[in-house]
Amino acid sequence: MKILLVLSLMALTTVAEAKIGLKVSLIYKKGIGKGFFLSTEQHSIQSVDEKEHILIQMKNGIKADISAFYVQSVHEYGPSGFVRIKGDLYNINGKIVKTFNEPNLDIYLGDTKTITHVERNEEQIEIVITPVSL
Repeated sequence: MKILLVLSLMALTTVAEAKIGLKVSLIYKKGIGKGFFLSTEQHSIQSVDEKEHILIQMKNGIKADISAFYVQSVHEYGPSGFVRIKGDLYNINGKIVKTFNEPNLDIYLGDTKTITHVERNEEQIEIVITPVSL
């Protein structure tokens, strides 16, 4: 009987963990300073557990390595509505061009945040992130 109770409590705790869904768009624009541009986009919706990294990669080599976790607010009771995003944005050459760890990138569930990186005034990489609760 005690074993059954312990197993049911363990199952309940794993079910109670809330997963984070990330809607991520990578957008690469080339030729911006010339009055016209070519745009390439990669869209993804992925489920993320705490301390799990996801990798979104375009065919041209641009990629984003992202992790997300809930940030507990001292002003709210119950599950937090804020998600902290950490990760790196890589250019075509595989070099890290943006790190969104400092300052902290905190996004409220359902809100969208856009991070932009411009290279040589003619190439632009955008990452658009929207966290949702699953």
